[in-house]
Amino acid sequence: MSLYYAGFSKARWDVFISHASEDKKDFVEPLATALKEFGLKVWYDRFTLSLGDSLSRSIDEGLVRSRFGLVVLSPSFFAKKYPEYELRGLTAREMVGEKVILPIWHKINQEDILRFSPPLADKLAVDSKGLSPLQIAIQIIKVIRPDLFGRIAIRRAHLEALQNATIEYEDPRTIISSPIQHPNLSPELVARIRLVRAVFLCAHPHSMDNWLDGFKRDSHPSKEVEVWERLAAVYLECCSLSPDLSPGQHRQLFALILAIDMRSGKNALTAMSTQLPERVLEDALRAYRSDLPVYDFVDDKTRRSGDPIDSSNTTSRNLDKEYFPNDVPDHLIQKIIAIEKAGSSSGK
Repeated sequence: MSLYYAGFSKARWDVFISHASEDKKDFVEPLATALKEFGLKVWYDRFTLSLGDSLSRSIDEGLVRSRFGLVVLSPSFFAKKYPEYELRGLTAREMVGEKVILPIWHKINQEDILRFSPPLADKLAVDSKGLSPLQIAIQIIKVIRPDLFGRIAIRRAHLEALQNATIEYEDPRTIISSPIQHPNLSPELVARIRLVRAVFLCAHPHSMDNWLDGFKRDSHPSKEVEVWERLAAVYLECCSLSPDLSPGQHRQLFALILAIDMRSGKNALTAMSTQLPERVLEDALRAYRSDLPVYDFVDDKTRRSGDPIDSSNTTSRNLDKEYFPNDVPDHLIQKIIAIEKAGSSSGK
């Protein structure tokens, strides 16, 4: 990252967004939010300005200390003074050899650009027509942060593989442990792992180092911890409903819950629960399938909730891994996949 002008330190933002307020609600706001959620440092008035800030001074700092300037060119932009002022500031930086301006054509065409600024018409631009702000955000990231774009592409391949994956069973004795992928886990994650270990201390006694080692070998430790937290919740709820379990039954319950998570068949689950109290299998299945507790309290009385919410877990090959402290947001990538699938199915 390079220095820009005397008196200013290294770039503070990845991108400065210049736009007209009329384009904010339906286009610029979703675009800026997507860029921020993907981990970019974005100078955008709603994210950056606070009550009492000098508008002109803040804009000047944003223009100078941003690596790139994203300019949303639209009919409203052409009619405003402040956006034009921002564009002149970005243009001045390009005159000293920096590639700074990233234009977006929004509700305009090349003839409109030629009338406003012929040099801008010669720049490669993104046309917003037919694209969602999220799709445009990905194109911008490809230019601004190619490293992040590569991670997004890998994660997308991973998620698409998960959607199309089939479950296969392997002999555990043939499985080779993966290498350590995350030598250092965050303190927050370690605390969550410690709690999971404490829940299963009687049924599955292992050292903390053993637990940590397993998660360090996962591509996505935090997602794997979420799975174990769900299993721990199911285990605790079943223990609360059957408080007189023996140590041996605790181990059987733990094994039963693991078998449920691995999609074992009904006959296998029934056989594993023969030494457990009646209804433990049913309670475990209902608790596992529900996102909320199957049993809750109303006026200090335990009751059953409504039908459980079906859920499913799938596994896939290790196509990518999690990045700390900020990972790429899966929900945005899944939204991109859905948008593009919808476009393909409609013949676009």
